[in-house]
Amino acid sequence: MSSHKSALKGVKEKTNNELLVDQMPNLPKPMTFWIQAAILLVVSFLIYSASIPFNYVLDDKIVITDNAYTKKGISGLKEIFTTESFTGYFGEKKELVQGNRYRPLSIATFAVEYELNNGLNPKMSHIINIFLYGLTCIILLLVLYQFIGNQNNKWYWSIPFLASFLFLVHPIHTEAVANIKGRDEIMSLMFSLLMLYGSMKYLDFGKIKWLLFSLLSYFLGLLSKENAITFLAIIPLTAYFFRKQLSPRIGKTMFWLGITTIIYLMLRFSTAGIPKFSQEISDLMNNPFLGMTPIEKMGSILYTLGKYLVLMIWPYPLSHDYYPYAIPKTSLFSIIPLISLLAYAGLIIIGIKQFKSKSIFVYSIWFYLITLSIVSNIVINVGTFMNERFIFMASLGFCLAVAHLFYSYGAKLLGKNGLVISTALFFIIAVIFGTLSFLRVPVWKDALSLNKAAVEVSGGSARANSFMSTAVFEEYKVTTDKAKQEELLDQTEYYAKKAIEIFPDYNNANLMLIGAVTERFKMNHDIQYYTENMKPIIIRRPDIPFIVEFSTYLKDKGYGEALYPFYIDVGKSLLKLNDKRKGWSIQYLQYAYEINPNNKDLVLTLSKAYELAGNTSRAKLLFDAAQQMQ
Repeated sequence: MSSHKSALKGVKEKTNNELLVDQMPNLPKPMTFWIQAAILLVVSFLIYSASIPFNYVLDDKIVITDNAYTKKGISGLKEIFTTESFTGYFGEKKELVQGNRYRPLSIATFAVEYELNNGLNPKMSHIINIFLYGLTCIILLLVLYQFIGNQNNKWYWSIPFLASFLFLVHPIHTEAVANIKGRDEIMSLMFSLLMLYGSMKYLDFGKIKWLLFSLLSYFLGLLSKENAITFLAIIPLTAYFFRKQLSPRIGKTMFWLGITTIIYLMLRFSTAGIPKFSQEISDLMNNPFLGMTPIEKMGSILYTLGKYLVLMIWPYPLSHDYYPYAIPKTSLFSIIPLISLLAYAGLIIIGIKQFKSKSIFVYSIWFYLITLSIVSNIVINVGTFMNERFIFMASLGFCLAVAHLFYSYGAKLLGKNGLVISTALFFIIAVIFGTLSFLRVPVWKDALSLNKAAVEVSGGSARANSFMSTAVFEEYKVTTDKAKQEELLDQTEYYAKKAIEIFPDYNNANLMLIGAVTERFKMNHDIQYYTENMKPIIIRRPDIPFIVEFSTYLKDKGYGEALYPFYIDVGKSLLKLNDKRKGWSIQYLQYAYEINPNNKDLVLTLSKAYELAGNTSRAKLLFDAAQQMQ
């Protein structure tokens, strides 16, 4: 710290109050820095400590609880680093999203935790997340001081501290911190900032150790999450804005960062596969733009980009779920996408026109746009419309811009007591943000609380409703009170049906509805209720394995005769369809045939089903048998 301070000298402030760094700036006194760093770490624990006793939720099962490689502990590290990131969960590589996923480093930390704790320990994982988040904010503070410096002797009133503190308390970060899986976001930004710090030190002083530090940090950032690749553009941007002249070492720096990128991409492609950008993902839950026209797709993208801006300024209400159709299908020419287009066009125009001014505000604009680009759905389909954790890295640009505006213009515009008023306003905003973050954390307690909060905000999301149905059903399974069970089954059906209204083919929603129907049947043994409620489910998704399993269970329990007309009805209904569901008609017609093989109409219908399925020999055999019937 002290050696860094001695190397950094001076800061020049222009008359227009735009901070322009002509020389390397001064750092604050070491005691001031450590006080600020301690505040950042303490506040991070104050806001997020409530999450420490929480269990695993959401995608934690993919990377931790149901991941076979993670649960091998240290012996699973080789597989974690040499396979696509979903392989440990699914047991095989699947083409679920464009480009697949390769984020082994955070998963590796979970495996190490598993080894050290001799099993799962969510409490330790939450503590590590909070600590890493606080540490990232401290690194951000150090990095910003390296560029901007300390402008006065007030420890609480400098752009680096204001920006770092605002970043720390911003509510949009709660998902990245309170959800254990969000560690990949934290680690990617942390290592990216260290890469930026090392690169600038190398540009300033030319010591190879700083270049090596930067390359290693960058590689670790990429292994955490691919968002770190955007810092390839942030390095020259930062060097241009915060140094009087570009260092002659910038070319060498970018060359070796480029080599590091190539090494990472080779590793990624050999494990996760080469991205197939032309590949059409047929699952709506992994391709929100499925079935949209180009106009609708761009409208939806602009809608989400506008929502990101709104959530930056006023982060309420928040949701972990923005799946179809929490963000509605929207034409490019609708009012919200057009306003969003104008807003981003304005930012780009300001960024271009004022580029030579080297204003911190302009730098913040470009930082925001560059780091947002990779998750915008413009470059690559990220698998959902948006997510609050996606904006984690880009939000740094917003926080820096706000800190700069308050510091550079607050006192000037507010008159005699401008500094006092500006300081008070900033910290009132920070307190509001911190309070919203604190109040948001309990949502992540468990699946029920998380999904309950999600359906209140993202009621149009099939996924949110389906997951809420699942959470309620899981509650039902551990409840013994009959009245409470009935209530929970009602809720299970309600949310499952709501999800199906949005997305009729949704596998999980239909499965939850099957669960509710079968559980009610077990309670009252009402076969008419069962058949009436199962028919629409089977027509939508006859391929769900549990349907066949429960049908076998019912036959074994002696309900075959009662289900006989139901099987014929369902079989004929499926046969009338003009898609792959038609083939499932054989399954149900065959059930009926096994109960009564002497129904001529049934046998002829089954013969037709086999013929359409291409099994002509079986079709002929059945047809001939039918001809001999009365």
